Amino acid sequence: MSKQASEFQEKSKNKTFHMKTDGFHGELFRPEQDSYPGKALICFSGSDGRFEWTRMLAQVFQAHGLTVLALAYVMEEGLPRAFYHIPIDPLETAARHLHGMGYEKVGLWGISKGAELALTAGSHLPGLVNAVVAVAPMNAVCQGFSEEKGITIMPGSAWTFHGEEVPYTPFGLDKFPTGQVVWKSLKAREVTMYDLYIPLVKNPDPAAIIRAEDITGPILLISSKMDTMWPSSEAAEQVVGRLREKGFSYPYQHLNYDYGSHLFVPMELRLAKAFKGERGKYKELSRKARMDSLIKTLEFVARW
Repeated sequence: MSKQASEFQEKSKNKTFHMKTDGFHGELFRPEQDSYPGKALICFSGSDGRFEWTRMLAQVFQAHGLTVLALAYVMEEGLPRAFYHIPIDPLETAARHLHGMGYEKVGLWGISKGAELALTAGSHLPGLVNAVVAVAPMNAVCQGFSEEKGITIMPGSAWTFHGEEVPYTPFGLDKFPTGQVVWKSLKAREVTMYDLYIPLVKNPDPAAIIRAEDITGPILLISSKMDTMWPSSEAAEQVVGRLREKGFSYPYQHLNYDYGSHLFVPMELRLAKAFKGERGKYKELSRKARMDSLIKTLEFVARW
């Protein structure tokens, strides 16, 4: 085998990383033909915590010529088992690693809780993070929770950074309102926690508002008007309003689609059927909207 062929084979291999040895848990997906040289995207999922579908998403971007690091921040060895006091530090380590590999621009892509993380991490890592894509986002840091044996509200922030708790907006509840959420979801015929989160979006603790204006690069916000899980469209507009107010110097855009759901991803997930926007008469309209968001995201990456 020639040296050139050997180097290509090595480059085309996916590389895995682990908390114990590398300081972060992830898998790097490199395309055979790099359409975005010098650029890499770190992507992560939401509160489902599943690394497997993060890997699936990375493969979608990889197939379009983009280098992607699929990152886990919960539920894997060496990481928290709850969405409570999750350290941003492993993401910082991952971004530094990509820059060290020669990627001049490193962006973040997160959905739902992961979108909250993407915006929060981007605001804490100026210069290291060069762009953010936040899908179904939140405009403020939320209180932590655990999904073991039902949902339990935890006594603190979802995130920490360099050992310090990131300021958060509390739910204002002693315990998670399971009965109320179940009743409203059955009535709506889809999973919804909209009423639980709308006060956090409209009236967050000022210290908990994500300082998106500190992100050193362009921002793309993506939401669906049919998102009933939490008020992502309203949250995205709050972020846009703050960027405008603060005179943010980089490009920013909010793509607010008429169709879709909280799981606004450019691939098919069985879990999406839990939302009305992914079923029946909305199914194909939602699929087209989600795939359009993929095109728009790649165009965004091309303009970094």
